[in-house]
Amino acid sequence: MTNFRHLLLIGALALPLPMLTGCGDQAETSEALSHIARSDTYVEQGQYRPALLEIKNAIQKEPNNVNHLVQLASLYLELGAAREASDLLEPWLEDQTQAVALTLAKAYVARGKHLSAVETLDRIEPESEAAELEHKLVRAEALRQSGKPQQALAGFQAVHERSSDNREALIGILRSRIDLGDADQAVATADNAIDPQNPDPELLFLKGLALYKQGQVESAIEVLTEATGALPSVDVFLPVRRDLLTLLSQALTQQGRITEAQLYNRILAENTDTDARERAKAAVSAIQSGNLEEARVTLQDMLQLDPENEQAALMLGALNLQLGDLSEGAGLLAENLDPETSPTPFIRAATLAQVEQGQRKDALANLSRAIEARPNDPDLLAMHGVLALSLPGRADEGVASISKALGLNPQMTRLNLALARHHLSQGQPQQALGQLRMAFANNPADWPTTSSYVGELLRQDELGEAREIRDSLLNGYPDSPQAILMASLVDAGLENNERALTRLKELTTKQADYQPGLIALANLQTKLERTEAAAETMVKAAKLTPQNLEPLRQAGRLYAMTHSMDEVAEWLKTQTGDDPELSNSGAALIAMVQVRQGELEAAANTLAGIDADTASEPVKHAKARLLVAQAEGLIGDEDWAKAQANATQAIALQPAHLGFALLPARLYQLEGKQQEAMAQLDEVEARFGARPEIVVSRASLLQQMDRADEAYRYLEEQWQASQDQRMLPALISLAETQDPDRVDELTQTWAGQAPGNLQAQMKRANYLMQQGNDAAAARHYQEILDRQPNNILALNNLAWLLRESSPARALELAQRASELAPDNPAVLDTYGWVLHLQGKHREAMAVIEKALAAAPQSEEIADHLEQVKQAM
Repeated sequence: MTNFRHLLLIGALALPLPMLTGCGDQAETSEALSHIARSDTYVEQGQYRPALLEIKNAIQKEPNNVNHLVQLASLYLELGAAREASDLLEPWLEDQTQAVALTLAKAYVARGKHLSAVETLDRIEPESEAAELEHKLVRAEALRQSGKPQQALAGFQAVHERSSDNREALIGILRSRIDLGDADQAVATADNAIDPQNPDPELLFLKGLALYKQGQVESAIEVLTEATGALPSVDVFLPVRRDLLTLLSQALTQQGRITEAQLYNRILAENTDTDARERAKAAVSAIQSGNLEEARVTLQDMLQLDPENEQAALMLGALNLQLGDLSEGAGLLAENLDPETSPTPFIRAATLAQVEQGQRKDALANLSRAIEARPNDPDLLAMHGVLALSLPGRADEGVASISKALGLNPQMTRLNLALARHHLSQGQPQQALGQLRMAFANNPADWPTTSSYVGELLRQDELGEAREIRDSLLNGYPDSPQAILMASLVDAGLENNERALTRLKELTTKQADYQPGLIALANLQTKLERTEAAAETMVKAAKLTPQNLEPLRQAGRLYAMTHSMDEVAEWLKTQTGDDPELSNSGAALIAMVQVRQGELEAAANTLAGIDADTASEPVKHAKARLLVAQAEGLIGDEDWAKAQANATQAIALQPAHLGFALLPARLYQLEGKQQEAMAQLDEVEARFGARPEIVVSRASLLQQMDRADEAYRYLEEQWQASQDQRMLPALISLAETQDPDRVDELTQTWAGQAPGNLQAQMKRANYLMQQGNDAAAARHYQEILDRQPNNILALNNLAWLLRESSPARALELAQRASELAPDNPAVLDTYGWVLHLQGKHREAMAVIEKALAAAPQSEEIADHLEQVKQAM
């Protein structure tokens, strides 16, 4: 049988585009009315196909008559084509609100879009009693879909009391009672409503559904079988028939009556787009077996045959993201995602794509809409909460969403961890510990969260509680390597080092492939200054994941603590020689160190013996790093062609590396080929999305093109859209010249959003100092020194701020800064001036003379020297 949904789509596409006119333009010709009359007659006879054609003929005669469109939409709804109905009426909503809103709201609830339904209902006031009852019915159904069956039931009952024969009210009452788990009352209500002489198949279906939910499967089968006989004879497969046969087949299968169930399954299959269903199954099967390219081709074929297949488009979008095609995947998801109705996995994929493209505020807006539609979905609440926590000014929303998600599912302990990290970022360690305690109580075996809990207990010196957790883990999970690891970390934190060492050695002897245990053992050996043993342990960890360079890098660093780089290279060759893959990783590591030291020829020799066709990812990365370093070296010679060739080779080796992808644009920019650089950035953005690094590069290029005002506006727009703090340094720098009044707000936002970011704190402190807000600036400089005691700029500037209010402290800071930077004229000037203020003029003169020698053009230093001389 022809797919009826496909027929409806073709019909909808054949309609003329709506010409929005005033409400009064509804004159009906006799020819159009005759089409409408014939359509009504066909519907009464159960002939929906010709009925559809007749309404469309009427629309062809009167394309501006919205009444015909509403009648077509109503017929679509009767046939289960709710999307076609809403697509038909949405363009008319603004200009013909009163005429289309009620039917459009019914289409929305039929699609499960209860928020859109209520918003549409709120735009109109019913103009008749019948319209008022319809209005109440749609609102009640929206309440039922939003998870409020009790309120929905009250709404349906209110309509039933005013119109006892209202069929939709009865159906709503039955569905609400079933949602409430009140199947007995649903059956009783159905029995009172069903006319034995002329039974309504939908009421029988709902009675059968209630019986089935009661566990009365045999009785349900009897009622559902009766309902099949009551179905009207029509020329299309109505939704009630599909629902009825699906439930009947399920009940028969449960009773073991397979032959009868197969009969109904065949009927369902004959009235389903079998080809599309099989293609969907094939795509899912390919994804499950890892054949992602095969799945992509299958889904693309499905969309060619049915461009309106929303699920196929969402699947293809998510699949493209997984295959690294960010632009195509994000586009498909954005075009087809409906926050009200799309499944949560697709919303998650779309959110990740939007965040990756720098559209964090848009992602949050979608999630806000999704949780408004599904307020009790813990996964949506979790996504919304975590994203909101990352955006300035939205932390309260984030905390509320995560708290609600945890209330619905306390086992989602990673959310406790997210809240704990938020509290720590706000300087609230006790609140953070409270979240981690709750997580441990609900799921001690969430090891990353428990690890954070143990670490925070030790950091906050809660040693008694740490001991209790250690004992709890050892008693509750005596055979768990993760528990033994956590207990060892507690002992190490309590300075029970030998006990921790013994336990970790036992653990890694029994489970030699447990990498976290080996890394913990190496770290403890390092703490105990047993660096060679630590290096050997880290090599064992590296052998478990040869593609991951970090353990091997750590091993090399440990060995380098007591050996030269040549000895490190030789040692790594010895340690990795038995394992070809690890040996390649060792060569990659050595080459990258050589690149960092500027020994490019040595790095090339290190990598030369490795076959390019069998090179591992670390080797490819090292070769790409070498090519980039060589390109950087060619800049001084202005050998742009060769530099670009190197960049192209690096990108070919590591196509997913954004830094390498940006190199050609930077080379064009340095060469002065600004248009080529802009075109290159366009290409990179098409592949990677509007990532912060790309946005900042584009702003830099605009600034170089003497378009600083445009660069600032562009960067500001991107910041407002994404709220990604990585854009703030460049935005603040531009604001300092283009919009100085914004610098206060931006530096405050950055410092508040990233309290652990020393660059953010420094930028804020410098701004406050320039504005004369010495006390606030001093607090920021002190925060920097708490984390980085030898930060020269913070030492110098804080000394200057305290030169009169706290002279002893100022002298201490200035002296330390001068010891760290003995040739820096600004630092020497500060130190000399602080000495001068304390009456140590001769010492001050010697220091400031040295400062002036280093910066002879500085009028300020010269003036200071003159004042010191006068004071002597």
